[in-house]
Amino acid sequence: MLKVLFVDDEPLMLEGLRLLVDWEELDFEVCGEALDGEDALQLIHSTRPDLVITDVRMPVIDGLELIKIFAESDFQPKFIIFSGYADFEYAKEALRYGVSNYLTKPLDERELTEALQTVAEQIRAERKLASRQELVSAFIQAETVSRLLTRENAEEEAEEALQVLGIHPGSRICCVLAQGDSLDSSHLRSQVYSMSVKEMFRNLSVYLFMAGSHKHGYLLVSPPEGPELDPTMLEYWFNEMQTQYSGPVFFSASLEHRGTAFLNVAYHEALAAELCRSDLNNCETGFFQEQDKDQMALLPAGLKKSLLQSVTEGQLDPLSSQLSDVFKIFSADSTSSAWIDAFLSNIKAELLREIDVRGGDSASWADKWFPPRVTACCLPLLEQQTKEDLYEVAEWFASVDNHQEDLLVTAAIDYVREHYQKKLKLQDIAKHLHVNSAYLGQRIKKRYGISFNEFLHEYRIEKAKKLLRRTDMCISDISERVGYSDADLFAAKFKALNGVSPSVYKKG
Repeated sequence: MLKVLFVDDEPLMLEGLRLLVDWEELDFEVCGEALDGEDALQLIHSTRPDLVITDVRMPVIDGLELIKIFAESDFQPKFIIFSGYADFEYAKEALRYGVSNYLTKPLDERELTEALQTVAEQIRAERKLASRQELVSAFIQAETVSRLLTRENAEEEAEEALQVLGIHPGSRICCVLAQGDSLDSSHLRSQVYSMSVKEMFRNLSVYLFMAGSHKHGYLLVSPPEGPELDPTMLEYWFNEMQTQYSGPVFFSASLEHRGTAFLNVAYHEALAAELCRSDLNNCETGFFQEQDKDQMALLPAGLKKSLLQSVTEGQLDPLSSQLSDVFKIFSADSTSSAWIDAFLSNIKAELLREIDVRGGDSASWADKWFPPRVTACCLPLLEQQTKEDLYEVAEWFASVDNHQEDLLVTAAIDYVREHYQKKLKLQDIAKHLHVNSAYLGQRIKKRYGISFNEFLHEYRIEKAKKLLRRTDMCISDISERVGYSDADLFAAKFKALNGVSPSVYKKG
């Protein structure tokens, strides 16, 4: 139900408001009444009504002043005002502050009912929009955190993201991965928010991010003077969060680190804590241990990343040698079977996430891969099976890329045709198409055999040649018409591509 609060300095008017309509039938509950604006101010802050119905003339703080106060505050309830006919000019000023309706005394049941129905629809529509915006904002934030942890941001993007999230060089940080079936992410976000009011977690900021199939994570951030993110404190946090999951869940956590430079380290420590646990079916909490670094050090930096890149880009040639290198490391005596199985499961979990991103059916791939048919107890068989699995999914990525590449490059070239006359950069087009600029540049070069800038110059010069042949425009005007603010640069590019200057070409 929506909450409504009445404000009037006449007790009989307040009683009349209560009895004039069936508030419950209109989906309202009366949460308070005030005899003047000062009491109303306190009641609005304490009860936070959705709607305030107020007279415009009252002692202490009048209705207009009350409306002004909340028009400039973070909390902005809807207002319906009423007054006598003599106060109409006074009421019109209130309308400029966005009040929902103005009614005259004596109040009419039909008019009030219609006003309440209208404002109720406005409130629900605004809530629906706010909820949708919150979901979009939450998705963007989750993607931002994920990219920070995996170092996928450009330096400038990373700095901006850190500033928005409020993560500073002195912040305490800890990365937590959670694996298991959970309720929807909006429920988890609301639980994280509700936990923040508890004294122990008051100065703790928690950012949810996605980390694979049935797996997500939390980036925990505490100010320098805030709570230490040690195992004792984390266990309390895990116990609180565990009640929000629909089934068993396993948490793995990194060490506490100080500063934004350690975000990627914290993420990999959380992965290692997950990979190095002895019992993969045990849902107890896993903490990264210093000795886990020995396991992590077995894999050269970047090998996992390059392996995933080869698969997702459909490149089979480097994939073979990369897999060979990984299994040579696996054959070391110090590498446990559990760690190998978990590492490969993690690789496949990350691939499932990317399959989802590309619009694929990750569930069917998960059915093929989990549980694994071969374990690390027999490395030769495991290597062969892993090779078959990764080759198969790499071919899928290649086929998807070829189709998407055609659509993507076509869209980019269409954008060039529409905007070539303006200042244009590859980054502008990539932003418009919501893709990485480096990736887009690679795709354009693959199709046309030249870089984006070379393609743009050729396209502009072709347009310039038509203008030179068909119009009497001067060369400087043509230069500007096809997108060159510098006529000398235009002339140089024209001559480089055609062997003659624009003026010679125009003369024929």
